[in-house]
Amino acid sequence: MKTMSTFALGGVAAVAATVTFGFGSASAAPDYGTLPVNPNVITDSTAYVPTPPVSDPDGQQGVRQEFNHRDGSRGITTTILVLPSAQAATDAMNAWRDGLGSVVTNPTSGPVPVGTGGTWVTGVSPNGTQSVGVLMFTRGNAAVDVQFDGPLNDPVPPDLATQYGDDQVAAIDRQLGT
Repeated sequence: MKTMSTFALGGVAAVAATVTFGFGSASAAPDYGTLPVNPNVITDSTAYVPTPPVSDPDGQQGVRQEFNHRDGSRGITTTILVLPSAQAATDAMNAWRDGLGSVVTNPTSGPVPVGTGGTWVTGVSPNGTQSVGVLMFTRGNAAVDVQFDGPLNDPVPPDLATQYGDDQVAAIDRQLGT
């Protein structure tokens, strides 16, 4: 790109030319590794051990991270997709909802006041050995799916899942500016 500007200097016109060549590198892909909320912040403990975040899960821009309870009894998996539009985020959330049969059986679901379209689904794992809770919502162009796995007789309380979701919304707002 070539630009020229003219300015007056003591009655004499001067021309300044700037030439910019197309050299440089493409910008690096954003790092969404800090988007998932660490459950230790919510539970005020060090009970959950995070695994390294996985960038671009399933070929989609975003991040997935697992947090496993140190005694192996519980796990939280957070998937956040950062998509081109709010409609694309809604479509992703709807696709997750359509695929819940592979994650939770005998589901009970209802709306929750988290993000946009917040939905809380609870039930049992397909093999019948764990409780499963899934929180789904969108925030701007981000689609969020949080899966809580735990003991069959001790599912995650809905208020804790909602608090986790609210904290996740705040993290998305801070980091993505939605």
